[in-house]
Parts: sequence; C-alpha cells; structure tokens
Amino acid sequence: MTSRRLLVLGLATLLLGACGDDGDAAAPPTSTPITTTVVASTTTDPADDQPAVLIAGDSVLAEAAGPLAYAIEATGAAQAAFALGPDLPRDAADQAVWRAALDAHRPDLVVVSVGHWEYLEVLGDFAEGELLEPGSYADEILDPFVDRLTEDGARVLWVGPLVIDDAEETEFVDGLQQDFRALADRREDVDFVDADTWVAPEGFSATLPGPHGEAVPVRRADGIHLCPEGQVLLAQGLLEVIADDLDLRPAPTWLDDWRTEQEPEPGGCAPDYQGD
Repeated sequence: MTSRRLLVLGLATLLLGACGDDGDAAAPPTSTPITTTVVASTTTDPADDQPAVLIAGDSVLAEAAGPLAYAIEATGAAQAAFALGPDLPRDAADQAVWRAALDAHRPDLVVVSVGHWEYLEVLGDFAEGELLEPGSYADEILDPFVDRLTEDGARVLWVGPLVIDDAEETEFVDGLQQDFRALADRREDVDFVDADTWVAPEGFSATLPGPHGEAVPVRRADGIHLCPEGQVLLAQGLLEVIADDLDLRPAPTWLDDWRTEQEPEPGGCAPDYQGD
C-alpha cells in the first residue's frame, strides 16, 4: 500500500495484507517514515443500543480478532469490529485516519495492541531526531492517543504485545510495555492485560500443550505471528476480560462454531508456512 490514507473494507483482505507488511518490516528502519494504515470492517449502526467493541491494533491482534469478534457477536448482546492500526499516530494525518475508524464504529470499548511496528516507529523517531526525548513517550504519544480514543466516553483495554522470537526487539518492547502499564495505572479509563499470560506464559515458545497434552503450534515461522491455536488462546483470554467488563455471556459453543467456519490453512501452520 502506497498511501497513508487508504481505508479498505474487509477483515479477510486485512489479515493477508497485514501479515505481509510485518514480514517486510523486519528490515532495519530507514529515514523513510513507516506508514500507518487503519482498515475498518463493517460500520456499526449508531442507533443500535448494544455496546460496540472496536479491536484496533497490529497484525498480531488482527489474527486473534477473528475468533474474538465472532465470540463477542455470538453473545447476541454486543457488536465487534476490527481496525488495523499497526502503530500509534504521530501526525495530524494519522490522527484523522484513527478518527475515521472511531466515527465509523462509535465504540464503548477499544481493545488496543501494538508491538512490532511501534518498535520500528520508535527507533525511527530516535534516528530522525523527532519526538521521544528521554521520558517523553507517554506525554507525546500515549496520552494524546488515549485522549482521542476516550473523548466520546469509550474505555480502553490495552493489551501488552506478545514476546517474540527476537530477544533484542523483545527487550526494547518490554520498555514500551512499562509505559503501557503506567498508562493504565494513572488513568481510570484504561485497563491493561498481558497477552503473554495466555500465549507465552513461560516466555516465547513455538508450541504449547494441546487439549490432550500434545504439542500444538501457536506461533508462525517468523516468530511474531499466531497460528490458529495461538489465535484462539489470545481470543479466549481477551474474551473473558471483555465479557466481564460488558456483562456478556459467551455462547458455550462459540469456539466449535467458529472453527467449523474456518478453511484449513495450507500446511496447517507448519514451521515453514508464513502465509501468503
């Protein structure tokens, strides 16, 4: 995608594009600013009195958004949509794109997670001498962003980025995560949860024990993205938090129902499979 202003409908197209973008992003950042694109799915009807959940973030969160949104809507008592925002807005144009997503969905709860792209953006900020003097990340990036998310009364559930199979990047992002936690500590309209609780409880692992004790793949070969079973683990954990917050009762069969609608992945998320 060549424009920072592109708004594309459809989560299926989003997931394919987002995974490809993150793979390209693994190269060291240059002086060219990294693009921010928000992709909105179906528009929420403002007249509907059901609570609306906007799941917004990078391609890792996008993978879990499929089962998570399905489970939320299967309650029959809430709406859910996903918007791609791989990093946090840094200029007026980015802010306008996020505003378009918020206006489209009018969320009561915004679920946010950024990691890989935000890491590259922060490195770019330092390299270009823009923003992020020591200690300024919260004042210059986080608080203005959350002010925008919550200005119409929405709450924020900030999901800490998953540990990945890159020790240097993980160490850097852990520093950002301290700011994410502090954000929730000082603001009553923000809660924080750690995604590692469900997908990487003992640190990065490409597999975790399945329902019968067998090892199942949870992370893709790039060491960043989620296999279907990893998507489910993150979605289940977030669903529990969101259901409690919005007083929802997830359907007991939602996971089986969601699985039956999914096409098998080529290679079944085998070690050498990284998506299209």
